[in-house]
Amino acid sequence: MGINLSKHVVYKLWKPTFLALCVVLGTINANAAKQDPIKLQLKWRNQFQFAGYYAAQIKGFYKNEGLEVEIIPGGPGVSPVEQVYNGKADVGVFDSGILLKQHQAKQMCVLATIMQSSGYCVVSLKSKNITKPADLIGKNILADHDQGWGIFKAILKKEGLDPAKIKVTDRTKDSEEIGSPDVDAVVTYITSQPQRLRNMGYQINIMRPEEYGVDFYGDVIFSTKKFAYDDTKRTDAFIRASLKGWKYALAHQEELIDYILTLPDVKAYGVTRDELVHEAKEVKRLIMPDLVEVGHNNLGRWKYMLHLLQELNIADKDFNLAKFVYMPGANNTAQWLVPLIYVSIFILSIAVGISLINVQLRKRVKLKTQELVTEIEQRKHAEKMANESREQIELILENSDIGLWTIQLDGNKSRFSKEFKRILSYPESHEFTEANFFKKIHPEDLRLTQKLFDKNQDGARKKMVQFRIENAHGEYIYVISSAKLISENGKTTKISGVLLSIDELKKKQIEIMEVSQELTRRNDELKKFAYITSHNLRAPIVNLSSLAAMINSEDFDDENQLIFSKIQSSIKQLENTLDDLIDVVSQEKIQTHTIDKIDIAQAISDVTQSLEQTIIESGLSLTLDLAVADIYYPKPYFQSIIQNLLTNAIKYRSPERPLVIKISTSEDNNYTRFTFADNGIGIDMEKNKFKIFGLYQRFNPEVQGKGIGLFIIKSHLDALNGKIEVDSTVGKGACFTLLFRR
Repeated sequence: MGINLSKHVVYKLWKPTFLALCVVLGTINANAAKQDPIKLQLKWRNQFQFAGYYAAQIKGFYKNEGLEVEIIPGGPGVSPVEQVYNGKADVGVFDSGILLKQHQAKQMCVLATIMQSSGYCVVSLKSKNITKPADLIGKNILADHDQGWGIFKAILKKEGLDPAKIKVTDRTKDSEEIGSPDVDAVVTYITSQPQRLRNMGYQINIMRPEEYGVDFYGDVIFSTKKFAYDDTKRTDAFIRASLKGWKYALAHQEELIDYILTLPDVKAYGVTRDELVHEAKEVKRLIMPDLVEVGHNNLGRWKYMLHLLQELNIADKDFNLAKFVYMPGANNTAQWLVPLIYVSIFILSIAVGISLINVQLRKRVKLKTQELVTEIEQRKHAEKMANESREQIELILENSDIGLWTIQLDGNKSRFSKEFKRILSYPESHEFTEANFFKKIHPEDLRLTQKLFDKNQDGARKKMVQFRIENAHGEYIYVISSAKLISENGKTTKISGVLLSIDELKKKQIEIMEVSQELTRRNDELKKFAYITSHNLRAPIVNLSSLAAMINSEDFDDENQLIFSKIQSSIKQLENTLDDLIDVVSQEKIQTHTIDKIDIAQAISDVTQSLEQTIIESGLSLTLDLAVADIYYPKPYFQSIIQNLLTNAIKYRSPERPLVIKISTSEDNNYTRFTFADNGIGIDMEKNKFKIFGLYQRFNPEVQGKGIGLFIIKSHLDALNGKIEVDSTVGKGACFTLLFRR
């Protein structure tokens, strides 16, 4: 009777229940059909940096997911975070700097990470000599406070520098303002701007965040938490289509470049195909599609970035990452909560009737169900945490060239990771054995490595051991390794270790040692040269001086008196020059020379007077344009520089035209600039640019010389932190620019 009653109740209630479900589901579908287009705010003007979103739109990936997307370009003064926060956009493209947005960041959610490394960099002209963060102190930097400057602020604080000592001016253009005299550097994006500046003729220096231990994410897609979690199916669809667009764009770069060139602001801005090709290459390097799945979000890395910024007192210490990194499908249940409540009311009504018959059975089922649900949830959570840990470890190993090895002592097969094989240039499929491992170690290093494999040591990790090991190409490379004994039930069963390649570092170390030895050898040669010069020239000069003193010039007529006077002056000048040359070239007494205030015009006059006859014979026409009249420098060095420049210009003058030399001076914040230009036969820079200032280097065998003039000039300048630059065209002449530090 009880069972029949329950069947009757169910039969009576199923029709209204079914009708209610239809009404609720129909309402949900109607609401879904009325969704507005998704507004996507880019962080800058249209360029290949956003190619994935263009691809998703023009190839119909968004449309296939039932989405309509409006892509909004950015530019100077446009903040994607502000646009999304204020409701003017639904989704934005920004970067890890979103952690610095304080109040807004607490309401934001990162949907996907596109670039695994930041593209921001600091670009400066080579003439500014800005090569490290400390060089920015006291300088004027162009930056968009909303993009990039926060990361470099972290670098400055990490280096112990005060960002307040740097003047930061809002950037109104891309990077071309770097040429302005009052601008020292620009915070910009490495994918497009450095190449663009080079195309404009600028020689630049670049500073990257990762060079100073700040390796943050680059471009990310973000939205408000409300947008992300209100309709997770729609959010998931947008992410899928966007990532599919990126994969397509990276595989079809030329097609996307053709499309980008048709966009109005791209034409107006004058972007070329070559610039977009270069940008595409740089964007792919930052995305790392061959190493990391496009769009991969690593919560551990976000925690690391936030912790670093909080330690440096840049990010809000109260900020946490709760729901900050989007978890696909996390709120799907919320969309069905209301209809489920209605349905539950009907089901509950049925359950009440049935419960009169089988109350005890329902309680048991409910208890068992809850236990199963709890167990399933725990397993899912554990599996998720294990997968995240595994992904993090794999990413660390892949990006740091760390190989793992395990030698089994119980007869089981030893294991060598794919990273281990990659370090030794073997394919992943290569079978590596314990015997191979020992055989590959350099014979001279076997004794060093014994401590790694000693089974009688305690379980503590061994110190790092450096040794050489043969790779698949038969070459020995340098590695370091550490190992630890693993015991089970009191018995040592295996030895596990890590292997890290230091081959590049070691080669650089050897290269530096070789260069140091070569410099020492060259220095010894230079000293010998100075001593030989002193010995060989001193005696003839003394003889000339003595002979001149024996001549009675009182009976000479006026013309001979003048000639004799010049001979004596030349002998004296030669003595002084020899003394200065030996002193300067040997570099032994550099610290004993005082800094003199030199009248540049007078110094040039003194040198030309000593070379008067040579200058007359050459037909030299000398022009001076001295915007800076004085220079502070050791006088013997300066006169030696002028003399070598003049004698070289005379030696290498063109037989086709009269010799013309123009000397000019100017100055900037750091240097007095001395420019010496002639119209001689010139130097083949393509052939000789790396050896112009070498000792005994001669560039025209038809002209007599020793090949030491330019070497001496550069030695003088190097001794006092100066510089020399040369620009020359064969058949037209040469221009030497000497930079004397102020």
